[in-house]
Amino acid sequence: MIAITCFGELALAPLLAGLLLVLSPLKITSAAGLFVGGAVTWTFAEYAFHRFVFHGLIRKEHGIHHAHPDQPVLKILWQIWVCFAVVYLIAGGCFLAGALMGYAWYLFVHHCSHHGPEKVPRLLLYHHRQHHRFATRNYGVSTTIWDHLFGTMLR
Repeated sequence: MIAITCFGELALAPLLAGLLLVLSPLKITSAAGLFVGGAVTWTFAEYAFHRFVFHGLIRKEHGIHHAHPDQPVLKILWQIWVCFAVVYLIAGGCFLAGALMGYAWYLFVHHCSHHGPEKVPRLLLYHHRQHHRFATRNYGVSTTIWDHLFGTMLR
């Protein structure tokens, strides 16, 4: 069960992204632009959700992860998949494919930060560990860009 929960989404997101790109009727340049836009939008959504929802609205629930970071997160956030469906309806498959690849990168970085730190780029690992030490900073998991831009980067 843990393997399905931990790695199911990590496998599904890139597979679905690849399928969406293969089925796209768009030219490669348009598809690539939408894909990059989706990936960048994912990183911002991840930052904002982590900062304002996990550390704002559901602080207590997310605090369990901070208190026990090495325990696997066994909860799939079904709401994100509903959001992905809405994104598909609004922005299309190529944009969603970029967001799904961003989500897969987020899942990989977050899981490995706690269970396989040698697999994560050193900067992201340090950034995430600092977030667990000082929960009011370093909200980005898959990138540090938004923490730099919004002044929430712990140096």
